[in-house]
Amino acid sequence: MNTKELIANAHLAFLNQENGTALDLAKQAIKLDPKNANAYKCAANACMSLERYDEAVKNYAQAVKLDPANGNRYYDLGFACATNEKSADAMRAFAKAEELGCTPENLVQLYNVLGIICFDIGRYDDALINLSKAEQLIGVDLDIMQRKAVIYGIKNDIRNGLNIANQIKLIAPSQYIGYKLALKLLIQSKRLDAAARELIIAGKYTKPSMDYYFDTMTLELEKYQADKNKDHFNAALTKLDEALKVVKPRAKELIDTYINAAEINLQLEKADQTIACLHASQNPIGAFNNGFELLDTEYVEKEITEYDIEEMIETDRAVIADKLGDYGLEELVENTEPDQDGNRDYLTEIPDEPEETVPEIELDEKDVTFSKENMDQINRLFIGAYTLKKDFNKVIEYARKLQTSESLQHIYIGKYTEANSMKELGLPDTAAKYQEIIKYFRNAMIKDPTDLIAVTFRIQSYIDIGEYDEAEQICNLLAKDVKESLLNRINKARLGGE
Repeated sequence: MNTKELIANAHLAFLNQENGTALDLAKQAIKLDPKNANAYKCAANACMSLERYDEAVKNYAQAVKLDPANGNRYYDLGFACATNEKSADAMRAFAKAEELGCTPENLVQLYNVLGIICFDIGRYDDALINLSKAEQLIGVDLDIMQRKAVIYGIKNDIRNGLNIANQIKLIAPSQYIGYKLALKLLIQSKRLDAAARELIIAGKYTKPSMDYYFDTMTLELEKYQADKNKDHFNAALTKLDEALKVVKPRAKELIDTYINAAEINLQLEKADQTIACLHASQNPIGAFNNGFELLDTEYVEKEITEYDIEEMIETDRAVIADKLGDYGLEELVENTEPDQDGNRDYLTEIPDEPEETVPEIELDEKDVTFSKENMDQINRLFIGAYTLKKDFNKVIEYARKLQTSESLQHIYIGKYTEANSMKELGLPDTAAKYQEIIKYFRNAMIKDPTDLIAVTFRIQSYIDIGEYDEAEQICNLLAKDVKESLLNRINKARLGGE
């Protein structure tokens, strides 16, 4: 075959997802005609699909070298560089592509990718400019609008963010995404009443979804942060329970639901129900099909032990906020005028669909996958629950599991927790274990002097074993605003406080 035939066949193989064959044919074409830019493009396309990005960049670069006046060549190179996390190279190639000109579809994607790159490096104004350029070429695009709304949220430009959310709802009133974006902005600006009304509107126009119920739970948790009323925890659990009765969740959503329920039950100091929810999260399909109940009607008051890992690293309820998202916005209805009846609900009503019963979930075991974050959270929650129960042997078991985490913070928690639990049990090796972790945290501080979590655990370890002078000495190395609470903790311990 001649070069043209090889390139044509390579292109056909690529279209049929025979990427290995496409690459072989492209290489044959390059061998026959080393100065054919299209042959290198075919090879690069196949490499992209095979996720061999370095090879793709080299082949696209060779195509540029052979056809330097073609803006589309630079676009291909820029896209490959962006995919290969070479942002600076991507931006240079895209600039040249824009200068030379390229096809409209490539130009749209160019601005879109530039918007994403600028977002990733924190150049939010530039990201908005590039996304707007893409929007001018392509017209209405929900993905671009979502990105712009997120950027406005990061910039704390609530009004513009809400305007984008409104546009999304006008275009797609039956999709939850517009309401979700508005809800996030409303909570971000601490307009919780407006956020609650947003959920009411979303419930009217959209089908029930797990996202919707997770957001209702999030709103209740935000309300708790505002007024410290634990009734919001029970309301959040009720919403999760309702979700499992009206939505057919995916396996991952089940895992998240049970873990979230465990988080909330731990805040309610309901150790047994926390543990039950965690076990359900580890067998989500079986638990759901067997009718596992999130709500525990029996509530027994339990006294929390002094041991409180979450408080120590100041992530007690921040863990929940991080897991569920940091929401907040201005009031949506400010941007609309009331209709003739005085209503501000301006969206076209979508007829309610009949509620579906929730059958058993028929999923294969391969559908149940746990992220590293899931496993860390499960182990951390088991530690919290068994600490409430004062079952420190179990606490040690899960502390050791947490020490295998890829997250340094969770490794720290696991190591400290094991030593603290040995102290609670009065084990003979406790002193040696504390010296071991003190040395570990000291080495972590030497490696990274800015690691305040390691500093905090080292100080707490000294407090636990009564070496208050050592703890105070380290505190005095810290900034005033950081060391004040730690010094208070040391002084309280010296006086025999908890």
